Amino acid sequence: MLEYKEISIYFDINKKLIGVPCGKASQFGEDGVASLDIFFELTHSYTDDELEEFIGKVFDACYSKEYFKNEMTAIEKYTKKKGYATAVKGYQCMVIRFYQGEYTFVPMKIDRKYKGAFEGIKGISMKVSLYNKYIPVETGALAIAFRKTMEVIMEQE
Repeated sequence: MLEYKEISIYFDINKKLIGVPCGKASQFGEDGVASLDIFFELTHSYTDDELEEFIGKVFDACYSKEYFKNEMTAIEKYTKKKGYATAVKGYQCMVIRFYQGEYTFVPMKIDRKYKGAFEGIKGISMKVSLYNKYIPVETGALAIAFRKTMEVIMEQE
């Protein structure tokens, strides 16, 4: 069985992180996936170890429950604001995907066409393989990729 997980990490100007895991979403078909209505937070100044532990905790929560249509989004719950576009105002976002032993960090930007929605920044993503010729990934590699992705997003401002 192929393992696929995806998390969204929202962050503000102070680099406070809000991590949101994905879960099964039956209404989108057999393989449907959507963000769950649960979140984790990590306040700045975090070490690389704390950052990697946070990323792991959010990934561990993937598929911990099923997504149901019309649920309040995690970011709406966190900000206590109704409507996704209102809730994400002032936040940036990155998506981290895990598939077949590889992490992909995707910087996102606000899609001006769809108020408040995020879209990937074209042509930019960073990959971190868990194994390189059967050698486990170096400690800190996920934190480095995360911080570089955050820099790319902030440069787009």
